[in-house]
Amino acid sequence: MTMISLITNILRQAFSPPPLLPGPEKHSLRSRIKNFFTLKTLFGYPPPPLDPSRETAWLDGLRGVAAFLVMTYHFHLTFWMPFYLETPFGGYEVKEGKKLGDPHMELWRLPFIRLWMGSGHAQVSVFFVLSGFVLSWGPLQKIQRGDLEKFAEGLGSATLRRWIRLFLPCFAVAFWECLELYFGFRTMPKEPKSNLFAQIWEYVGEQAEFANPFNVNRTPYNSLNAYDFTMWTIPYEWAGSLLVFLVLLAVCRVKSFLRRTMVLLVVAVWACVRAEWNFFLFGTGMVVASYVRFMGGFKNVGQRRWRSGIAWTGGLILSLLMAGIPEDSVFFTRPGYDWTRALTPERWMEHEGGVRFWWCWAGILFITSACHLPRVQRFFELGLMRYLGRISYMLYLTHRVVLNLLGAPLEGAIVAFFGRKEWIDGNRSGDPFGTLIIYLILMGVLLPIAILVAHWCEMLIDAPSTRFARSVDRWFTMEFDAGSPAGATEMARQEEQIELLPRDDSTLEQGEMAEEVRPP
Repeated sequence: MTMISLITNILRQAFSPPPLLPGPEKHSLRSRIKNFFTLKTLFGYPPPPLDPSRETAWLDGLRGVAAFLVMTYHFHLTFWMPFYLETPFGGYEVKEGKKLGDPHMELWRLPFIRLWMGSGHAQVSVFFVLSGFVLSWGPLQKIQRGDLEKFAEGLGSATLRRWIRLFLPCFAVAFWECLELYFGFRTMPKEPKSNLFAQIWEYVGEQAEFANPFNVNRTPYNSLNAYDFTMWTIPYEWAGSLLVFLVLLAVCRVKSFLRRTMVLLVVAVWACVRAEWNFFLFGTGMVVASYVRFMGGFKNVGQRRWRSGIAWTGGLILSLLMAGIPEDSVFFTRPGYDWTRALTPERWMEHEGGVRFWWCWAGILFITSACHLPRVQRFFELGLMRYLGRISYMLYLTHRVVLNLLGAPLEGAIVAFFGRKEWIDGNRSGDPFGTLIIYLILMGVLLPIAILVAHWCEMLIDAPSTRFARSVDRWFTMEFDAGSPAGATEMARQEEQIELLPRDDSTLEQGEMAEEVRPP
């Protein structure tokens, strides 16, 4: 009974909603309905005011924007002809090596503008550099201070919680998609099973393979979740997190910034040479975090001469150009981008025809430049950006559900109503104004629904998963019997204290850094 009561306490504390704020006990039905249909109740918007003491808040906003652009990219792959979506301005469609028809001259295919339509690949690079940066941000501060005891405590806690934090929300979303498949609401390459038990049993086996913690060196094939291909980045995130924890452990006794940075650079450079692109991004994130820590924070890094500001602004612009480089495809030509193939290292050619090399550098250069540009940081500190950051993980995981259940049928109906063939651009000779109307209708319906679903899933899945990971960590490290009434009371008290802590650097020093990173 002791073990049962212990597990019950952990689950209750993890998945019970936070206490409600005190207020009037009685409300009329009309006022309750009126209060429910508000942005704050339905969407959780606006977010709490910005805490000036938390200098990493802009990274949340950046992560939120990146997740939003990944979502729109997947929407566009459904709405537009997917083989030609990334065709650049002036590019031709190609069939059997021959150019077809007229070149694509739509304005949204121009550099910079095309980021809205097709920069999903580059956003993954932003995610991974951010993860390497943020996971190492708190531990590096403890290393600088020489507080190895707190460093070990925080790193151990982050390592223990990381797998739960990453994969538990994936399991929940994939289970929903498993039910979609079984009850006929979705088609997949795999066939539904004959009975629900067999379907769930297959789901369990697929998730065990997907989240196998010992399968670290992933490929684009063995990283896929059989029920949702969008989750392919999560095993890479797990592997990159382990790299960060291991490297930090290796350098924790190195007091010299230069020597410590030398080790971090060797890791990042060697990963680049070997075309281990995810480790390259995580390693570079650690290097940038170490540099910013050494300089005394973002404020000191941003206080540079005007010439330096111009240089970093140029780096930011260059990163946006590289983020818009289209994939190397047999289905279209790439005028203005073919020169990148000659400059791509040979080892990188196996990753999306070498374009992954440029997408990686786009993410690295953007974040490094933004660290030196206070105005860019203030943009990502805006309420909307921080709000997207809060729901970013569930926006990434659930937008495919919204797209499949609602987006695809809606797109088919509207496109047919306007006389198009299967996609918005099914008739290239179609009226551009009609194309715009179709697009605005689809995005106007789907974007609010996707954000609404992400917000509620953040409250019902993501936040409880975080609390559950904390509870598990506390159970393994506690020095009292959580199965006893006194132990349960003490555990609940500690949970309440953690929930009341502000999400700033004081929280990070207590080992909460892993929860600051919402992966893609």
